Amino acid sequence: MKKRTFDQEYKIQAVELCLEGDQSIAQVAKELGLAYNTLHRWVKEYKESNGTSFVGSGNIKPQNQEIIELRRRNQELKEELAILKKALGIFTRNQK
Repeated sequence: MKKRTFDQEYKIQAVELCLEGDQSIAQVAKELGLAYNTLHRWVKEYKESNGTSFVGSGNIKPQNQEIIELRRRNQELKEELAILKKALGIFTRNQK
């Protein structure tokens, strides 16, 4: 059975049904066809992050996304530096 994925908007709407409505997490989960534990985890994450949960694929938080981008940029700069060092070596050899 393929694992279902849900976008940020769907998760937030499901969580808000639990928090703002008269229904319990169990009732909302049953209504939406979700496992109780899944919806309970979404509610917990939503409360802990003050509403900034479920960014990107649903798992990456803004600070983690920034770290990923910085690491990628760092790798690009390392590769660029290696190329420049090789070019410098070639040019200095040709001038002798």
